[in-house]
Amino acid sequence: MPRPSNVSTLSLLLPLLFTPMALQANDSSQPIVRDEENIFQKIDLYRTPAVPTPSPGDRQKNCIALEQEIASLQPQTYSYKPGFYDDPYQGTSVWVGTTLFMPAYALSGYLAYLQYQENARVISAEERIEVLRHLKARHHCFES
Repeated sequence: MPRPSNVSTLSLLLPLLFTPMALQANDSSQPIVRDEENIFQKIDLYRTPAVPTPSPGDRQKNCIALEQEIASLQPQTYSYKPGFYDDPYQGTSVWVGTTLFMPAYALSGYLAYLQYQENARVISAEERIEVLRHLKARHHCFES
């Protein structure tokens, strides 16, 4: 019995691989329903747009109080941590890990964790400032 070649097998499998993607892409009228049993759909690796929801206490603030809170939050959006390629600790970690002591690569993981914490701090301050700016717009604080 002749054995099918890899090319013919591949040509049979390719349409099967892309059919579910094409069906999902073409059917945009249906809402996307997440499967609750699939653990990978519960993990969000990237940020989603934040919807500003001010608290009742925030709604009662006047324009001056909103501006003062924005001014006090603004320094929290600054980051003095250097980027990956500008960080001397990253370079040292890679050099020492490559030449002398392999566990020195763990410093790169720790620095990535610190960057994650830094990003979370900056993002939370930026989101709070965005909520306060929306409130200033609702109160017509920009008009004179």
